[in-house]
Amino acid sequence: MARVRVATLLIAAFLSFAGCSALFEFNAFSSLDKPAAPKLSDYQGSGGLAKLQQDLSSAAVVAMLKANPATTQQIEGYLAATYLPPADAEGQTAAALYADLNLKTTSGDQLINNAVTAVISEPSWNGDIKSILTSIIPSDVIHDKTAFEAMVGGLLAADSAYMQLGTSIPSIGVPQGMNMGDVAQKAAVAYIVYTVVDQVKSQPPGFPDNAAAMDQLFFLVNDQPNTIGGDSIASNPLDPNAPVGWLKNIFDAASVPYPG
Repeated sequence: MARVRVATLLIAAFLSFAGCSALFEFNAFSSLDKPAAPKLSDYQGSGGLAKLQQDLSSAAVVAMLKANPATTQQIEGYLAATYLPPADAEGQTAAALYADLNLKTTSGDQLINNAVTAVISEPSWNGDIKSILTSIIPSDVIHDKTAFEAMVGGLLAADSAYMQLGTSIPSIGVPQGMNMGDVAQKAAVAYIVYTVVDQVKSQPPGFPDNAAAMDQLFFLVNDQPNTIGGDSIASNPLDPNAPVGWLKNIFDAASVPYPG
């Protein structure tokens, strides 16, 4: 059985963030919100990104977006077509919001929060990919194949946006007021998930696309027959000796040492 090799230093990737602000701070009164159903036109034109940023802090709006994938996809398509890859600070803001939109509407945000919490509370993780994944995947997702694959897909989409954001930093800088510590935490987890999926795709007999790789991961964490192993993690995608350039740009902008 082939072994998937990923992030032996997964824990160290997050210990650097102990002083950073908590992820995804929710409004304690968000359940009292009664906003109108979101639509694409709410986020177009002047003030659209600010409106989206505000709405993504509302649990009520996020719940409506999660329940209406067609609207969410329209907003994602507009952000990608209008702002990505970033050419200025507005585009960088759109990249971060594109990532947040994918994370918050697919339970990817919960996985990231769980990852950070687990890393801090269980620094002795043994690096087994199955035990790592089962300890951080939200309980309402782990046994639901559709939700599981949507979550992983959301993390992959977020990784793409963070890559564009990080690539733009040397020439543009970062937008004033953007919480780069928060961005760095999310980008690190999203990149590790991308690395896991990418390495699963390369395992014999080979999986042609992300969907096939996600099937294997779902089967693995649910003790179903699969052709990948997870009991050995021997490489580190966040290698301090060979850092991923765009991700290191984000870490540098957050004034946090690249993990390793």
